[in-house]
Amino acid sequence: MIKVALKKASDSIEWDFLKNDLQELSFPQIFIAWIWKCVTSVSYSILINGMPAPPFEAKKCLRQDDHMSPFLFAIAMEYLSRCLYELSLNPNFNFHPRCEKLCLTHMMFANDLLMFSRADSEYVKLLFHAFSKFSKALGLLANLDKSEVYFGGVSVDIQTELRDLLGVSQGSIPFKYLGVPLSSKKLTISHCKPLVEKVTARIQGWMARHLSYAGRIQLIKSVLFGIQTYWAQIFI
Repeated sequence: MIKVALKKASDSIEWDFLKNDLQELSFPQIFIAWIWKCVTSVSYSILINGMPAPPFEAKKCLRQDDHMSPFLFAIAMEYLSRCLYELSLNPNFNFHPRCEKLCLTHMMFANDLLMFSRADSEYVKLLFHAFSKFSKALGLLANLDKSEVYFGGVSVDIQTELRDLLGVSQGSIPFKYLGVPLSSKKLTISHCKPLVEKVTARIQGWMARHLSYAGRIQLIKSVLFGIQTYWAQIFI
């Protein structure tokens, strides 16, 4: 399993690719024109000695404070799913043994990406070739310093070979993904400590506000239960 960290994800989106992607997905032309107007009407100005310099136009990226940007980023990332789906149809590619029945090559949420393959150099090369195709088209590059590879049931020699091939460090399980620890075994108390700390921090913050009894009940129902439910729906 390869955990891929993307470099400055929102700042690297190529506008031309995004427009072509919207067209390939058959969005109405008038809708694409509206999106294009919103995305490209960006300019920046730099303060020099306390005075703003003349503004200059941006050439790529999505504005992070724009409510539309997460949706556009998800549409752009969908291209990676298409690249990896094409890979799954390649007879020369072999799935990870536990992923074959599901035809599972990857999991992603926004820019959090996990990719899976059988631990063999040829299959890993095919996997990264599909990722490189996506990377060149979209302008998103992998941050190798923050990316990690995880192994299970393979020899040390194969681990070393694949680590050198990928150019990333080897991670250890459990690790955090989308805010929760992923482990191949039952979670221990130490794994659940971040959840307890998060809940405790919220409660201590409320004490200082001298909330009424009804206000505390409402915050417990809406906030604390929400934090706990997120974990509960993932783990048994």
